[in-house]
Order: sequence, then C-alpha cells, then structure tokens
Amino acid sequence: MLRLTVRSSTAQETILQVEGWVSGKEVEVLHQEITRLLADTGLLVLDLDGVCSIDRQGIEMLHRWHGKLELRGGTELVRMTLERRGLR
Repeated sequence: MLRLTVRSSTAQETILQVEGWVSGKEVEVLHQEITRLLADTGLLVLDLDGVCSIDRQGIEMLHRWHGKLELRGGTELVRMTLERRGLR
C-alpha cells in the first residue's frame, strides 16, 4: 500500500509525503503524482520518512527523476538503499 499526501505547496516548492511500499504497481502511482506535481512547482521534495521499502522498479523510477526532485528523510534502510544506488 502507498499513501501520498501533499504537506505544503507553493509555486517554488511542494513537499509530498510518501508512506508505505514503493514497489510493484504503486511505483506507477507515484510516478504519475510526481509528473502532475512537477508541472505546478519549481522543486518537488519527497519526504520518505514513512517509506517501508523501495524495490528495483521504485529505484529505477527515482533515477529517471534524479536532479528534478529532492529526496528527504527515510529510515536507515531506505537511506542506505538510495545511497548505494547513487540517489543521495
């Protein structure tokens, strides 16, 4: 299950809280939300504090957006996974 919540939004920055598993069909849901939000803001921040895990598809999707959004927070496991994949 994936839960996405916009915590704040201005023309300059939008913060999207991501909770749950970034895996399987949920990766496409997150991709669509990123696409929609980036159309309306200068910087999209993904708050990953509530993410339990990210699978290979999720990592690949984040790589496609690398440089266009900022990743914040996350559990130690999530942070280490992102670091090993060059996303931090």
